[in-house]
Amino acid sequence: MWVRYRWDLGVGGRVRRPVQEKPVKVIGVTMADMFTVASREFSDLVKSKRFIVLIVIFGLVMTGAMATVYVQVIRTMPGIPETVMPRGFLGMMTFMLSGTLSYFAPVIGVALGSDSISSEWERGTLKTILAQPVFRETIINGKFLAAASAVSLAILITSLASIGASTIIIGVTPTTEESLRMALFLVFSLLFTMMYYGISTFFSTVLKKTTQSVIVSVALWAVFTFVVPILASLIAITVAPPTLVPGQSGTEESMMRFTSIVESISSISPNYHFGKVGQYLLNPYATIGGLFTPQPAQEAVSVTTSLMYAGPNILVLVVVTALAFICSYMAFTRQEVR
Repeated sequence: MWVRYRWDLGVGGRVRRPVQEKPVKVIGVTMADMFTVASREFSDLVKSKRFIVLIVIFGLVMTGAMATVYVQVIRTMPGIPETVMPRGFLGMMTFMLSGTLSYFAPVIGVALGSDSISSEWERGTLKTILAQPVFRETIINGKFLAAASAVSLAILITSLASIGASTIIIGVTPTTEESLRMALFLVFSLLFTMMYYGISTFFSTVLKKTTQSVIVSVALWAVFTFVVPILASLIAITVAPPTLVPGQSGTEESMMRFTSIVESISSISPNYHFGKVGQYLLNPYATIGGLFTPQPAQEAVSVTTSLMYAGPNILVLVVVTALAFICSYMAFTRQEVR
């Protein structure tokens, strides 16, 4: 082994000190190692009990939602022609999927990311892994890639199974535009899930305890999902209480002020932006209204226009996801392992 020396000027004259050379990163080898780590992590994730339980629970929830929507459509619109029924059912089913994913996607991210690094600490395997000739960024990148693959598999299986069941059993035939909107929504659902995965991975890296990571991640999810909307409504009612008397002067203006304050405060939560993305993408063809009260059809717009409307919300999701990954990456690569 060749050792490079440098000459330093010491007290007793010139002395030779060895220089520790940094290993040269070979891109091909690093990529191969990353895919090896990702393959192992993906296999462990999809075979784990929690992953199987999550898919089963999500599947049961979507099955129940599909049955509920179908029964409600029949009760609300008993005389609707069979040729119109499938399209309306698909719209309501898609909205049900959007609402379910807004709650369930973060759960998947937290469940998969809360022990991604802390479990390695607790089992003592992290020292063994880092003792091998493998870079830290290869490990964290492999974990991210494996999680993205596992999340994609979970969302695709449950979502396509629900919509596929509607197509086969009830006779739903989605158009090309509807299929495109659904595919785009699933892509943003993956982004939303990976955002929570990145946040949970950061807590898992910093706290080094799975229990603490789970508690903090779930608490943050609860704040974004429940606390922020409730606080937004309370503040809006206090600052600009809406006028609810029909026909009274200023009713529309007061409702607009109330809605504006609620949305402004809720915008600090990424869940709000994900909901807006789903609304812009899926609302144009959900034309038969809500589950209990019919609503007027929204003016149909193109997919491109929907994406333009949802552009700021999509940007927020991308930025938050990128920041979560960067923080996790920096925390892991700079962490001292003893």
